[in-house]
Amino acid sequence: MSERLVDAATSFFQKRVSRRSMLVRLAVAGSALAVAPLRYMLRPVDAMSFVNCPNCPPSSRCCDGYTAFCCTLTGVNACPANTYVGGWWKCTSYRGDGMCSAEGVRYYLDCNILPGWRCPWGCHCANNNCSHRRTCCNIFRYGQCGHEVRGVTPIVCRMIKCVNPCRIYSDCTCSYKQDNTTCKHEEGALCL
Repeated sequence: MSERLVDAATSFFQKRVSRRSMLVRLAVAGSALAVAPLRYMLRPVDAMSFVNCPNCPPSSRCCDGYTAFCCTLTGVNACPANTYVGGWWKCTSYRGDGMCSAEGVRYYLDCNILPGWRCPWGCHCANNNCSHRRTCCNIFRYGQCGHEVRGVTPIVCRMIKCVNPCRIYSDCTCSYKQDNTTCKHEEGALCL
């Protein structure tokens, strides 16, 4: 019976996950357990967060899982060189006093690194400071923008706009995504 279960599980995973992918995931999970065993087991955060945030307190911005704003990295609310707008989402109930407070809504745009380019220091806290969110850690793409770019690459930073991105950028569609959990995602005076 146990042999049949192992065979079934093996064939199930073999069809969906490569051996290399499984080994990488196990290595990252093992590293997370070594770096912060209790936090990793008790918090609903991916293992890579603990591996990439070992030198910062768990309550720091760098460890919260969100990506840094572009203005933190460059001082400008725009995608930096060698990145492109990979997608966007709308915060429908912005109640802060930062950018777009008059509109009450915000559009967050992810600036993904262009394929063929790399983040010079890999996944790390922006400006190597635990009080800033991470850069180049989240590999994700909403996909409403930059259709000429293939693949999914790390998000270097994100910017804020007060107008729907499909009205500003010709390569963005109006395909709607919403996430109000990020409405409190602020960066202070840098992003005004």
